[in-house]
Amino acid sequence: MKTIKAESYWVKGSKKGYIKSHVISPPSENELLIKTLYSGISFGTEKIVFTGDVPTSQRELMRCPYQEGSFGRDVKYGYINIGKVIDGKASYLNKNIFSLFPHQSKYVLREDEALIIPKNIPLKRCLLIPNMETAINGIWDTLPSLGDKILIVGAGIVGCLTAYLANKLFGNDVLLVDKDIQKKLIAKKLNLEFTSSIPKTYKANIIYECSGNAKVLNNIQKNISKESKLCILSWYGNQISKIKMGEEFFSKRASIKFSQVSSLPENRLHNWNHFKRRELAIEMLNDKKLDILIDKKAIDFRDLPSFFGKNLTKNYMCKVVKY
Repeated sequence: MKTIKAESYWVKGSKKGYIKSHVISPPSENELLIKTLYSGISFGTEKIVFTGDVPTSQRELMRCPYQEGSFGRDVKYGYINIGKVIDGKASYLNKNIFSLFPHQSKYVLREDEALIIPKNIPLKRCLLIPNMETAINGIWDTLPSLGDKILIVGAGIVGCLTAYLANKLFGNDVLLVDKDIQKKLIAKKLNLEFTSSIPKTYKANIIYECSGNAKVLNNIQKNISKESKLCILSWYGNQISKIKMGEEFFSKRASIKFSQVSSLPENRLHNWNHFKRRELAIEMLNDKKLDILIDKKAIDFRDLPSFFGKNLTKNYMCKVVKY
């Protein structure tokens, strides 16, 4: 049987990445051979993987669909891949697809796990699909309605996309906050109101925490109103934070929801599944304004080990890996 050469990016233990060469078998019936065109770096999550900070108790939960190896040892991790079908059923040949595959030059995928990319959506923009799914899940978890005041803390990709979706709902007051004043330019492009510090008088019905910093939770207390919903869209890894639950959170009957994209909210279970949500995400990306969330300067696949080693303190928009 003919074998196919491929390369993939792996993390070894803590703070050491490398490129691994290997062979893969040709696709079987109902499978496709994909050549990767681009992959995307989900920087917050992949930084935690690179530094070896995935909590032991969460290692099984945080496995991505096509992960190989184990956290804290040798692991192939990632879940944003745009590729072209180069072998398989004729109806799929030469189609561009999105999948949740890690950083790898070629791979085999089941047909029913390949999301065909519509011609009207640029390929690089489709690298935002997983983050858009996270934002959709957060909206579903909180169900904002007419007249709500909505605060989004953290103007990374997920924060910007959550604010973008919330701002599409009629009659809401949406405010995006980030201490990095340069994010104001991104907010302006997305038609979002922005501030680098939350006014003390601003009282929100719904707050989305997207900063990745568990310590900000105490600062949010002064901005909640009666029966406020606090939706956590960050993954804190093994961060530890003391939260003053007995103050505003208690007296104003605030509710806290950890929105995890791997599970659909109960209010969507009957009519939705992960693939349908992914199709919705790509539909919501049909807006050229969202290209501002994609880093214009791509990096070469083979430079991934050095990229993570040099950039742990930076805060990126969607980083494009080219093959």
